[in-house]
Parts: sequence; structure tokens; C-alpha cells
Amino acid sequence: MAPYTRFEDRRAHPREVVNLWARAFYGPKRELWADCTMVDLSKGGAKVQISEIYPLPGRFRLLQVRGGIVYDVRLRWRRGDLTGVAFDEQRTIEGAIEADIIALEPTWRALLTVA
Repeated sequence: MAPYTRFEDRRAHPREVVNLWARAFYGPKRELWADCTMVDLSKGGAKVQISEIYPLPGRFRLLQVRGGIVYDVRLRWRRGDLTGVAFDEQRTIEGAIEADIIALEPTWRALLTVA
């Protein structure tokens, strides 16, 4: 019998435990949204606490309120109120040139006033 070994984490990037307010945008024109919390973060993805009542699609946008970082994400898994996402692209709102990212700026600035 082989000796007991610790669980081996096979993630490509190390995780950092965080508590970051975020907002998920989804739907045909991203008109649907849900506030959530990023509870761990790595270079390649995040674990997000978001109520399971929200029917997240396979791809959606995640806005990290502090820092104004916008992630285009792929849904990897869901278990109750926890969701794992992989990052496809990451941009900041400030200095953005894409119209769909610039369109998020008023919402982001309003969220910052209560953050």
C-alpha cells in the first residue's frame, strides 16, 4: 500500500483568497446582472459566490468593482451558490477603447460611490 500523500493541487496558477465585490453581466445584450463576490482569484480564473437563482450562461462578463477590471469569463462549474470561472480576457474600464467596455463606465462609477 502506498504511503498517504497530501492532496495535489493541479491548477495551472496559484489561488489567492480574496473578498472582492463584483457584478456579473449576462443575457443577449448583457442587460441582466447580478451582484456577487469573488472569493478566490488566480491568473487564470476565479471562484465566485453568486446565488444559484441566477441562470448564468456558458460565457458572461464579470466586473470587479474595485479596480474597474472587466473579465470575459467561461463558466467551468456551479455548486449551489459557488461558481468557478476561467478568464478569456481581462481589461480595465479606464482607458478602454472598446464601446461595450466604455458602456460599463457609468455603472462602474455609480458602484464605486457605494463601495
